[in-house]
Amino acid sequence: MEQNKQPSGQPRKPEQQPRQTYRKQSQPKPPQGRRPQPKKKQQPNLRLALAACVLVAVVALVVIGLVACNSGQKAPLTIDPGTSAGAWAKNDAGYYFNSDGEPILAATKKGIDVSKYQGEVDWEKAQAAGIDFAMIRCGFGSEWNGTGDYAQDDEQWRRNADECTRLGIPFGTYLYSYATTEEQAKSEAEHVARLLGLVAPPHEGLDDYTATPYQLSYPVYYDLEDKSITGLYPDEMAHLTEVFFDRLKELGYKGEEGIYASINWTRGRLTDPAFDRWRDNFWIARFNSALGYTGPYSIWQATYTEPGEKYGVQSDTVDVDFVMEELTFTGIKATSKDILPSLTNDTYKNELWLPKAKATATLLTNEPSESEGGQKIFWSSDNEDVATVNKHGEVKAKADGTCTITATLADGRMSADVTVRVGAFTIPVYVTGNLQGLTEGEEVGLADIAALKAGSEDSILVDAGGSLQGTARASLTGGMDMTSAFAAAGYDLQAFDASDMAYGTDRLLSDVMTATGPSIASNLYTTENEALLARSTSWSRNRISNGMNTIVEEAGKKIGFFSLASIGNSAQTKELTAADLALAASEQVAALQAQGADAILCIAGPDTDISGIYADLADLGVTAVLDAGATANSTAKANGIAVVAAGSGWDSVGCLNLTFAADGSMTAEPASMNAADLKSARGSYTTAQQTAYDSAFTSLQSLADGDEDVRSQTLFTFEANESADKTISFANYAAALYLAYADGDRANCPQDAADLTVTALAGGITELDFGDVTRGALCDAVPAGQRLVLARTTSAAIGALIDTGTVTRTYEESLTAFEPTDGDALVVTDTATLEALEQAGGSYTILRDYGDVFWDIRMNINDVTNNFANPFTLPEAPQRGAGRK
Repeated sequence: MEQNKQPSGQPRKPEQQPRQTYRKQSQPKPPQGRRPQPKKKQQPNLRLALAACVLVAVVALVVIGLVACNSGQKAPLTIDPGTSAGAWAKNDAGYYFNSDGEPILAATKKGIDVSKYQGEVDWEKAQAAGIDFAMIRCGFGSEWNGTGDYAQDDEQWRRNADECTRLGIPFGTYLYSYATTEEQAKSEAEHVARLLGLVAPPHEGLDDYTATPYQLSYPVYYDLEDKSITGLYPDEMAHLTEVFFDRLKELGYKGEEGIYASINWTRGRLTDPAFDRWRDNFWIARFNSALGYTGPYSIWQATYTEPGEKYGVQSDTVDVDFVMEELTFTGIKATSKDILPSLTNDTYKNELWLPKAKATATLLTNEPSESEGGQKIFWSSDNEDVATVNKHGEVKAKADGTCTITATLADGRMSADVTVRVGAFTIPVYVTGNLQGLTEGEEVGLADIAALKAGSEDSILVDAGGSLQGTARASLTGGMDMTSAFAAAGYDLQAFDASDMAYGTDRLLSDVMTATGPSIASNLYTTENEALLARSTSWSRNRISNGMNTIVEEAGKKIGFFSLASIGNSAQTKELTAADLALAASEQVAALQAQGADAILCIAGPDTDISGIYADLADLGVTAVLDAGATANSTAKANGIAVVAAGSGWDSVGCLNLTFAADGSMTAEPASMNAADLKSARGSYTTAQQTAYDSAFTSLQSLADGDEDVRSQTLFTFEANESADKTISFANYAAALYLAYADGDRANCPQDAADLTVTALAGGITELDFGDVTRGALCDAVPAGQRLVLARTTSAAIGALIDTGTVTRTYEESLTAFEPTDGDALVVTDTATLEALEQAGGSYTILRDYGDVFWDIRMNINDVTNNFANPFTLPEAPQRGAGRK
């Protein structure tokens, strides 16, 4: 519910969008006192006393009979929700329905949330429309400090709160937060406290509510969604939330506390244990037919498209919310002499692991016991050969396998499932690397990788680096094409090496936002001594990474990852330093062990040789290495560490099978799948795999279609230089730019090459047409997908290449013939031209890498045209010296 709204007047729709139960509390039974015994001398009352005893006995028998009758229920009732009364409406049977016409069984109350963007609400009409409660924005941001011309109270707060109070409509409130410091969080709490009437205004000009403080029936919600707070780590965000509510309590607030967030933020950020204080009072926004969330929460914001007029609001549409009373699993009770069972909930599903046959665990739920006023729970197993469950929720393993245990309330309205696994299980970790800008190879593509991952519910998918650059299509979007493609295929994380810096580190930080999982380069640091990818966000800013390590949880196990990268000869990393590999590994392993990792995997980038620290990794307790520098998948082990080759590009995909045995031990075995096997697997896909393949294929095709749109976008206008008698060619311009890169980088050139002559050669350049130049036109005019490099070769090899007439020098140098000298020389050119030099019999050694050619040229034109605001013109040809006309 952002402050900036859509044209319809609605709060801006969160990326995707939670629940505390307002379940009626069971009333404790009054204590049953002993009936006084009559004294013997009161003989006249004996008959009355006996009659009373008989009456009590009869009543007791009736009660016992009723209880016996109730406890004799053999199965949950079969509910009949009736027919839908329309989207988000309640029918005569008392059930709400979603936009697909399906009953929302957990919904018990319906409300709307409003702010100034809904205008003056006709609350009597809203009440008549069937709302049971309201969430009212009180304001946004900090309290006014008395200076400046702004106040951040919601303009309709007083009227909305007064009307709901008058009509007896229960309501809660929310404040849209911008806080990134403790001071700001405290000020936001002071803002809310004044608006609730708990404190007087700190300055003149602010409304005073202390005469009639508001009584809330629902919590104060802290609205966490603004872009300004996306750079906070979850524990930092939780700390500021705590500061906010603690200050609010200091100011006299005694009600409940809650958090509003989208479902993606809830899953990507609020899973941190630091948020446990508010977990039961999550208000989660997801605009869909179902929330699809198995964690605790209280309210679901289900839609933002309900007609405003229907509810008496002045905006075109309004948000609709539901109080949800889900049946959820809260934990297990288990005793064991060896390996304890485990219950996990990733908010998508519940999983119970039992190590072996005869192991037991009792499932616990949030439903009060029958003696406390709750309902009886009926338990069932869909495969009693694997596990059984008794009436108390005790699950007993029978044999290895998987089954589903279901808990259903006696009235049949709510149920909850848990997947039970018995025995050993395997978590496959699939790893790609060196894809070099290709979303598909000759036989298979990322859709096949998506299907491969879907073959196991517990699989993890990783890219080990070297994949962002290498094709014209990748160059066009600066790496975003590949990170978006990773998201389409369901990658859990990606690591980066020097070769992935081809578009610059700033661009990399922008690109990774389109990925779904975190991005890491553990040992690369900026000049501020911060990890390169620290505070990088992904999944449209819904997740944040420390840039050094991450935990992926599958099947109740925590699999830890860190990566080791090198700077190599990349000039794009000149602002970076690479920490010692062994030292970095030691720090990251310690961090992952502190997080309780069950296995720790080291990712080695394609430019990074870690063979010298295998022994160190083994001593640290690293489970395996995923090596993008290895091109042959192997089952070989070094120093007891499994090494998975991940550098074969589209020829094969590496795999590490992590098997967790019933006795608590774990094995790690490398494997691989070649392209032919991946292709042939299409004929035997499971339903889940086919769905994953089709979904990824569609998304990848959409990306390809989007690239065509990007190609057609005008980048700049190319005009003739009217003030010049003669200009250099576009190829001369490219060569001059290449030379400028080399000259500006002299200090980083190896000492034995520092005095060698540098020749700039522009190959694969075509001249631009005057007029609007699109991204695609520029991409076609340069060797897109290639890298600009400085190489050491021989002067004779450079001369031979120039003589072919396929390359262009700078304008000044082109006025005289190239005269080879004896010995070595330096050439700065693109990698395709270097290959031509090698094919002509020359040899070379790359000394420096200046990144993607298209990106280098594009960004230079951007600089000389003031961000493409001015026309691009070619420089005037020199008229003096060697370039005299």
